[in-house]
Amino acid sequence: MNGTASDKVSPPTDRQASFLGRVVRKIVVLSIIFLAGLIVMSLTATRPSHLGLHGGSLAPVPNSPNCVSSMTDKTGFKATSIDVSKLENPIARLKEIIASDFSRVRLISEEGNYLHYEFTSLIFRFVDDAEFLYDEEQKVIDFRSASRVGHSDLGANRKRIEKIRAAIGL
Repeated sequence: MNGTASDKVSPPTDRQASFLGRVVRKIVVLSIIFLAGLIVMSLTATRPSHLGLHGGSLAPVPNSPNCVSSMTDKTGFKATSIDVSKLENPIARLKEIIASDFSRVRLISEEGNYLHYEFTSLIFRFVDDAEFLYDEEQKVIDFRSASRVGHSDLGANRKRIEKIRAAIGL
């Protein structure tokens, strides 16, 4: 076509504009409801009772892909333990790294070679529970990091563990 009047886009009619307005309003309302739901989920999530040591191991991973652990063989959840063979005091170094490299984190429990931290996300205040267990014999730190709510964590737990691994630098 060569630029005739039939090629030009005409402005929307009142009926089309009204329809578009209704669609936009519905999208805005649904978005607000979705965000409110996320906030409510975040604020009502409680600390899981299954955390901690179970016969010398950390809790099993859930069925949702929002967890990473060195103490599982499940595909998609498994990550290698953190080698700390060259560190003199691995627990102290781990605590130092977490305190200096992460914000919105709180140490919940420290029992011997076991640490439990809560990491809170900035915007929706989602809490992830990260547990660490130093194996003195193997000279590794085993871990389990999992989101409390939701199905996916968009890789946040794995990224956190890899950041800790890189900071240890071995």
